[in-house]
Amino acid sequence: MIKILLLFLLFIPFNNLSAQSLPIFLDGKTDDWNIPLPTYIDDIGDGNIFDFRYFSVTNDEQFLFIRLKITPEFKLVEDNFISLYIDGDNNMGTGIVVNGIGAELKWDFGFRNGEFYKNGTTQIGFPDIQYRSLPTVTDTTYEIAIGRNVLPNGTDLLFTSSTIKIFFKDNDSNGDWMPNSGNIFDYTFDETPTPPVNLIEINKENPSLMRVMNYNVLNDGLLDLSREENFTRILQAIRPDIIGFNELWNSTASQVQTLLDDILPLQNGESWTTVKLDGGNVTASIYPIIQSWLVFPGQRITASLIDLPAEFDKDVMVINAHYRCCGANVIRQEEADATIAFILDAKTPGGSIDLLQDTPFIILGDLNLVGDRQQLTTLVTGEIINTQLFGNGGPPDWDETDLEDLIAQQTDKRTAYTWRNDNSSFPPGRLDFQIYSNSVMSIEKSFVIQTEIMSMDRLTQYGLLQFDTRNASDHFPKVTDYSFTITSNASEDFQPMDFKLEQNFPNPFNPSTSIQYAMSSGQFVILKVYDVLGTEVKTLVNEELPAGIYEVIFDAANLPSGIYFYRLQAGIFTETKKMLILK
Repeated sequence: MIKILLLFLLFIPFNNLSAQSLPIFLDGKTDDWNIPLPTYIDDIGDGNIFDFRYFSVTNDEQFLFIRLKITPEFKLVEDNFISLYIDGDNNMGTGIVVNGIGAELKWDFGFRNGEFYKNGTTQIGFPDIQYRSLPTVTDTTYEIAIGRNVLPNGTDLLFTSSTIKIFFKDNDSNGDWMPNSGNIFDYTFDETPTPPVNLIEINKENPSLMRVMNYNVLNDGLLDLSREENFTRILQAIRPDIIGFNELWNSTASQVQTLLDDILPLQNGESWTTVKLDGGNVTASIYPIIQSWLVFPGQRITASLIDLPAEFDKDVMVINAHYRCCGANVIRQEEADATIAFILDAKTPGGSIDLLQDTPFIILGDLNLVGDRQQLTTLVTGEIINTQLFGNGGPPDWDETDLEDLIAQQTDKRTAYTWRNDNSSFPPGRLDFQIYSNSVMSIEKSFVIQTEIMSMDRLTQYGLLQFDTRNASDHFPKVTDYSFTITSNASEDFQPMDFKLEQNFPNPFNPSTSIQYAMSSGQFVILKVYDVLGTEVKTLVNEELPAGIYEVIFDAANLPSGIYFYRLQAGIFTETKKMLILK
């Protein structure tokens, strides 16, 4: 008996079992898998080390997407014997026979390679099938993408039928099967066009925003003459205000300053400010750096307090980090613990550093989060694991809540990976982070640049060449435009006390919530709602209003669960608050 079931999602009631194309943003979160999709639900408890739970399938014009659920938490691309089999021509008589299908593709997740069975047997790596998967840290649920038009052996297509068959097997002793023995899962590609990618413009629309970039430049690449032109074009297209560079092993802060003064000269003959305290990170800023600290001596973590102009009303602390890579889970957890301990100390009077209340801060850099998820959990929630060495943890943001892990989309592609090296056995991953205090700062725009996938028109628009990012580094630049939430103790020059934006109520909510604000004088008012990527999802108010107290009802019936932000602009008053849709 064929066992094909639909997973009952919380977002939208299911209607049928047909395939549905979806514009999946490959970020490892799966919150955009928000309609019922063809899904196989496996029996619980029939595995050995790993228990398969379910997989769902969808596609767009370029990729086959699979959402895979397995317990317990594990790392998909290491330390397992799990294989994916795909019958791409829907013919049992071709390929290798496994559980009633003839599979042309066998992909071994834990070994990061596979075999293609057509016109012989071809050993393949991830570039041969455009394999992608996220998250990069351990998890129980993964998003997997495989190119629809790939030629794994250089000649033959993987997919030659509109209907395919999919099978998962744990090849360890007594390992789980999905579908179970004798059951077959068919999937038919849905050719309904998906919406085009929402292209992100690289330029900064509002000069009053603070543009922050982090960039691993690969083995002192910034000062490598063979790559200098690539970096020059990239930096001139982005024009950041603050930069966290990684892997400047043998470069000095003075050398980086000289280079930036040449590539991105400042007005009035002023110079960039740069600092290097650890073994490989350089923090650069167009604003003065007031003071810097080694967060964890012997490791690559430097914090810098940057003196922003008066219009920001605040300074900002940037923690530029390059954590240990690969199998160094223990030291990487200590690095995460030390980062949180430093932030908690900075928020508390006394100790190494005292920040003014509500000073924005950002943890950024190549954090190499390629192992246990706990390291990311620590950086977001403040949960310190080694309490004996680093003290008790605690909520790291000023409002005693979690920080925000910024997942940025590439400018021209619905994916969030920030590292790619087709000569490595590891597939592209999200290694470069910005984790920020979202109680006092907001994202206006964020993106990752991979020039390889940009059109010629887009490249010309920004003065870039097709292989600039590939030739410069195996990491991509991650860029964010931040605005600051002005708090009640700000200068009266910047926030009149007679304007107020209230926290929405209820919060969390489903499907509607109330937002109240007050003004003591008439102003043109704009109230908008944004998602976590900074994309506007709704305008609630856009008109001239007299003084008074106002209430707006925000109906989110058509939006998926998640964190959103609402921003009020009234004259010179601007404030942003976050809210949670929970369906």
